[in-house]
This record gives sequence, structure tokens and C-alpha cells, in this order.
Amino acid sequence: MNQRDISIDILKFIAVFLIINSHMDALYPKYKMLATGGAIGDVLFLFASGYTLFLSNRKLRFDNWYKRRINRIYPSVIVCAIIRTLFSEKQYITLLSMGGGEFVIAIMCYYILLYFIKEYCIRYIPQLLLLTAFISGTVYYFWFPYKYETGEQGLYGISTLFRWIPYFGFMLLGAWMGIKREFLKFRPKIDFLNMIICLILFYGIQLIAKKQPIYAPWQIITLIPLMGIVYFFYKWCNANFWKKLYAKSYVHAIIMTTSGICLESYLIQFSLFTTKMNELFPLNLFIMTTIILVVSFLCKCLSQWFIQTFNDKDYDWKEIIKPY
Repeated sequence: MNQRDISIDILKFIAVFLIINSHMDALYPKYKMLATGGAIGDVLFLFASGYTLFLSNRKLRFDNWYKRRINRIYPSVIVCAIIRTLFSEKQYITLLSMGGGEFVIAIMCYYILLYFIKEYCIRYIPQLLLLTAFISGTVYYFWFPYKYETGEQGLYGISTLFRWIPYFGFMLLGAWMGIKREFLKFRPKIDFLNMIICLILFYGIQLIAKKQPIYAPWQIITLIPLMGIVYFFYKWCNANFWKKLYAKSYVHAIIMTTSGICLESYLIQFSLFTTKMNELFPLNLFIMTTIILVVSFLCKCLSQWFIQTFNDKDYDWKEIIKPY
């Protein structure tokens, strides 16, 4: 595995913790602003997905290509939907949960677009990024009804679907980086500094919007530093100290195991969150994260069992329970 592949493993490893902890609003008793609604973790995951999808030059017909995406995602979706019912007051599985929720449904739509982009207009990804930005801005300006909202109905709120339009751009960015990875220049210190600047801008603009609601509609520009966070974070993950850490067997095992349950951690986390340990803050965050990671790994094992159950081969139990 080359250094750039290592960077994607590290990026997905960090994304898991960001996805989990950024949705824990109720678990931060007095510090809810530390929970970000999952924006950074979500787009890191999308970037990594787009990146890896465009690494292969193998030509496949659309139905066979899409079937592979279904086989990777939907066994975990089905298993997690069943497991969630054990922790839910509603002892039934909804149609939306069987579809994977809006996050997975959006990804499955992105996959359709990405296939045809890869096959027919791969050279025009930068132009498609600009088109995505234009469409996002147009929809936001003319049709987004919650410009002055900063909570669940805001730009990154979980009650609106608008964010899935610009989020496609992050998958496109990952695809383009996967293609151009050999031509990128990595300057760890500068990349890290640029990432911090983008983080300050991203959170700073949101803070201003929350303190001064008149500026709330300008939150749309946070998509620019958010793109910068992802881009420079990816570049920073190519620093030599990450490579040295990754070379240690136990660190490698932790990163690979955790990054491998990125999807499952997103699918199962909401059914596991509990406020019963809030008096232990911030220890409750560590305990909750550990519980989610363990259950996510169990869900991954069950999804592998599910896959093997519906083929004509004998069970390979080592394959089912292997960490990565």
C-alpha cells in the first residue's frame, strides 16, 4: 500500500470519531456547540469514497458496478436496521431505515452519477465541481426556506435535505484527488496550517451567524472552508509522521479496524446514544464512543455472515470475524 492509500485509511479513521462525536448534541450538557451536526465527518467519508472509487481502471457494465456498491452497503444497512429495533421504543423497521436513511440513499444516488462521470466525462470533474457549486448556490438562494435557521433546520441541520446537493462536490473532489494523486505536492506544515485556518473560518462564520442572526444566510460560504478542511486534511495525512505511526503493527491494526466500520458506526450510532451518563461528562463521550465502536464491529461481522448465508459457499468464519 502506498503512502496516499495510507492517508485515506487515516482520513476514514478520523472520520469515524468525527461522525460519532459530532452527532452527540444531547451528551454535551453545557457545551452543545462542540457538536457540529456531523458536517466534517460526513464530507471526509464522502471524499474517501470518491477517492477510492476512481482508483481502479477496471471496466464494468453499470449493473455489475452498481451491484458491487449494493453488496458492500446494504448487508450492513439491513443488519443495523434490525439491531436498531433492539434499542428502540418502536419495535418495527421503517422503510427509510431499510433504505439506509438519507445519508445512504444520497450515497447510492451519488454512485449512479459517479459511474457515468467516470465512464464519459472524467476529464471534466473540475467543471462539474463548479456546476455543483452553481446549482447549490442557486437552490440555496431561491428555494432554501431556512436561511435564518442555525439549528436542525439550518444549512447543516439534520431536518433538511439541501446539504446533499453540495455534499456531492466533496465526493467529486475525492475522485479528482484519486486521479491526480501522483501530481500533488505535500507540504505537511503548510497543509496543517491551512487546515487550521479553514477550521477557524468554518466555525467562526457559524458562530457569527448564531450570535448575529442577520448574518445567518451567509452560512452558505462555510462550504468553501469546509472544502479546504477536507483538501488540506487529506494532504496533511501524507506527512511522514503518519506513515511512521501506520508502520507500527498495533497502530495499523487500530486504524484499519476502525476505518473499516465507518459505515456501520454511522448507521447504528443514533440508536445507542443515551443521556444517562451525562453527569460523567466528558467521560461519557469516551464510554459512548467505545460502545458504538464495539457494536459497529459486531454489525460488520453480522453483515459478513449475512452475505455468506445467501451464497452457495461454506461459511468462512475467519472472514466473518476478521478485523480488516
